Amino acid sequence: MIKYLFTIFLFSSFCAIGQTNSKTDSTESAITNIEMEEKVGELLDRHIKLNKKRKGILGWRLQIHSDTDREKAKKIRISFMLKFPEIPAYLDHKEPYFKVTVGDFYTRLEALKVQNEIRRRYTSYIVPSNINITED
Repeated sequence: MIKYLFTIFLFSSFCAIGQTNSKTDSTESAITNIEMEEKVGELLDRHIKLNKKRKGILGWRLQIHSDTDREKAKKIRISFMLKFPEIPAYLDHKEPYFKVTVGDFYTRLEALKVQNEIRRRYTSYIVPSNINITED
């Protein structure tokens, strides 16, 4: 039993010493230099260029309306924007339907939170969609 406790004490002391770093403060920023092969750098540059061409990323929106009547869809979109000005609303046409979707959510959980907020006024469904990227 004493050997077991001694072993635990010995390793825990090494772990505690390994966690301290006297050279850098946790509030200082660190600079990281990544070394990579030339081909990897080219692939990374290509990936960045392709993402800049896209009009957003795959995320989630709430669909609050779907109908063949364009004017009705416009009215619902305007009504939503007046009641919830902080949430963007979009009108999309996918033949034969005009769909009103709201929000730009990176995760389904974010969409679920907003769905609970608007539940009393709008019936909504969480749908996958290309969303606009917001810079916070």
